Amino acid sequence: MRFLIFLVLFFFKYNLAFGEEKIAFIDLNYIMNNSVSGQSINKYIKDIRNKKIKDFEEIEKKIKIDENELISQKNIIDEDVYNSKVNEIRKRINNYKTDRQSFNKSIEEKKIKYTNKLLEKLNPIISDYVEQNSIKIVLPKKMIIIGKKNLDITIPILKILEKSVQKIDFNE
Repeated sequence: MRFLIFLVLFFFKYNLAFGEEKIAFIDLNYIMNNSVSGQSINKYIKDIRNKKIKDFEEIEKKIKIDENELISQKNIIDEDVYNSKVNEIRKRINNYKTDRQSFNKSIEEKKIKYTNKLLEKLNPIISDYVEQNSIKIVLPKKMIIIGKKNLDITIPILKILEKSVQKIDFNE
């Protein structure tokens, strides 16, 4: 009886797992920001944004000039004319705000579209790498608190991506 209890306790106490599952993690943000194709997306979006911001600044300056001019003429011009010009400036301001909001929305949509294109090209690369290296699970780095550096597959994936994808087509 004692032997049986000892045997049961021994097995429960020393229950060891001998299987090893390969797990890895990847930093997609690093790949998106440091790959040639990811940098080309960021540059393309930044160039569009900078060009349009200059246009918005010009519109904003014109509105402010007209507003200041109207304020300086407030006591000189007729009240009906003044109110109509105030309404006109308000309409221009509202149009400016809606144009700016629609531009920001469209630029975000473009960024998402081109990022998804890159991710579509990145997905088979990751799948092949996982298959070749018998990795069972790949987790995003932002979900990992701490992990061994040898489990990080970001750099090898980045190198493979650099060899296979150099450019994203922005004309589609």
